[in-house]
Amino acid sequence: MKFKHTMLSEIGNYRKLNQDYVGFVENNGNAFGIVCDGMGGHAHGEVASKIAVEKFIKLFKEQDFNGLNQKDINRWLRNSVSEILNEMVEYSNEHFETKDMGTTLTAILFTSIGGFVVNIGDSRTYKLVGEDIHQITQDQNLWNSTPEAERNDMKMSGLYSEVNEVTFWKVLTSALGPQKTLRIDTYFIEDISGTYFLTTDGIHDYMDNELTASTLANKKIKLKDKAFYIIEDAKENVSTDNLTILIIEVE
Repeated sequence: MKFKHTMLSEIGNYRKLNQDYVGFVENNGNAFGIVCDGMGGHAHGEVASKIAVEKFIKLFKEQDFNGLNQKDINRWLRNSVSEILNEMVEYSNEHFETKDMGTTLTAILFTSIGGFVVNIGDSRTYKLVGEDIHQITQDQNLWNSTPEAERNDMKMSGLYSEVNEVTFWKVLTSALGPQKTLRIDTYFIEDISGTYFLTTDGIHDYMDNELTASTLANKKIKLKDKAFYIIEDAKENVSTDNLTILIIEVE
């Protein structure tokens, strides 16, 4: 496998601090990319996102994936999240003001047996499929945790478009932090060749999907420029958050 990547993170036009954190690393033919969004409504979200990214990358570098099956790797992902949480708890015990810190986390691991995605919160992992973008992860928020029957009733009543616009429905039901409710979702990708991108909600809540897909598919645009254009599109659509993207091309 061959990997090309680029990553870009900006504070945006409205925030005083960038609480996003992003990383990518290769090791022994495997690769790992991760994006975290420190929770802006909570103190020290930037500490939580940095701990999560740096600890996960450290654990990846220490792990030999040769001979591991799908079940083994899923277990490693979950155990890694537990180790990150333990480190956050230890940090918050020494720095009491960080007790309420939290972060989202979306990460992708490429191995010889396939790709593995782990997700907490509402940052996202996508794959370019043909001329469209496919969202691999599902946001862990109130809307997606609402029973399907209730959501269907809302759609039938004509309230569907309205509830999607209400911030209430985007409230997270899961996050990574010392005092947060945690749910870990994992996904498996059998055919890993292609283009992937990981984003925080400062991008994907504001980007134009068709424009993003055409930008990613355009072979005449340099990879770093693709990241820049996607962020600029979100900013032009009045993104009010930090903006972070990681693009990975796998051959």
